[in-house]
Amino acid sequence: MLALLATLMFSSATPQYAAWVTSHAQETPSYDVYNLTYVDVAMITYVNNVSEGYFETPINYTEPHYTQVVRVFRVGGNVTVNTSEDKTSFTIPINNNSRGYVVLNVTLIRESRKEMNIVAQALYLGNVFLYDYPYPEEVVGKYVLQPNEKVVEVVVPLFEEWMRSKLYANISLGEVSKTYLAVWAANYVYGGYLIKYNASAIPRSLEEVLERREGDCDDMSRILLSLLWYYGVPAKIQYGYVYLKFDYVTDVYGSLTRFINAGPHAYVVVYVPTVGWVSVDLLAWARLYYPTLITGESTYSNVTSEDLEEVERFYTSFKYLELIEIHESSKLPEDLMRDLISEDLFSRLERMFSETPQETNTTTTATSPLTETTTTTPSTSVSHEKTTKAVIPTALFEVLTIIALVAGATILILSLIILKSGSRLKQ
Repeated sequence: MLALLATLMFSSATPQYAAWVTSHAQETPSYDVYNLTYVDVAMITYVNNVSEGYFETPINYTEPHYTQVVRVFRVGGNVTVNTSEDKTSFTIPINNNSRGYVVLNVTLIRESRKEMNIVAQALYLGNVFLYDYPYPEEVVGKYVLQPNEKVVEVVVPLFEEWMRSKLYANISLGEVSKTYLAVWAANYVYGGYLIKYNASAIPRSLEEVLERREGDCDDMSRILLSLLWYYGVPAKIQYGYVYLKFDYVTDVYGSLTRFINAGPHAYVVVYVPTVGWVSVDLLAWARLYYPTLITGESTYSNVTSEDLEEVERFYTSFKYLELIEIHESSKLPEDLMRDLISEDLFSRLERMFSETPQETNTTTTATSPLTETTTTTPSTSVSHEKTTKAVIPTALFEVLTIIALVAGATILILSLIILKSGSRLKQ
């Protein structure tokens, strides 16, 4: 649904080419601070020739406008918690009825207006010279890799033809800034112009996605990654949990995971000179609008048929139950508080799978709220004013968005860990 919304919003955005004289140094930062509690409880229910599982949790992450600080609050069961400067995870032995949990306190500090403003300047104000500065050499060396040949062969010509219809006749694609190009490339891929959104619990190869012209968030992100690399834009995929009202159970090869207020998602971030990493997630608005707990990053852009066979082999060798939930620390549900005090999270896990997930209300808000800003944000209006009101996808679209994304995001998040380690359970 949100993919459709994004398509409608962006298709109405006609670039306007005007002189852009805003001094970015004069922008006043505006930060939102979230204190969140992350709970991850798991129990192995079946195993065949697998010894250890590796559970990824939110990582320590620092940027000028997006900082995530993780602290271990409580650990239980037969688990080992591994912490480092930029990562927190826990391992659990895979044998029948082995179980464990970790509870984290996560502080998220973000300046989402900065990222949203960059996207809006490209899409709605037509700033073709947006942040047109050179990239640091070390960033290019690490995050501009060899694009997938299939993307170069199939996607690049289609994208350039599409972009010619968006640019004025006297502006060529080679004249626009790479930041401007990156936002419009994200619009093209996430907006449904290239492939149709279709969630899947089973990962798909890049060849299959391009052949069938359908995919989900991770499929789209891998294609976008190669497309951006082709034009020399530093980019990477981030994985995490979008924090919003949400309650859903997924089934991956017989293993069940219940997500409460934690929508698993994959999206692309690009490097913007003088700014840093910026989300271009025009599918679910991760980081741009919704707070997102980052669990990992990757520059792996190609999933092959051999990779898919390995994923299936590994995930059919065991089964598990897992509960992942996120809450504001000052507003913990009473039953969770009781379970934390009594240190009885395993009973909570069993209880949560014995009841039906709550259906999130999708009818409380008939229209998306308008957010007033003093800087540029997306607008569906034909005119482009410096002070605008932005139509932001919220309550009406939240649950439909994450339910659609969850099946596709979950399995590839799992598979990327397996492909790199051969023995890890989940990212």
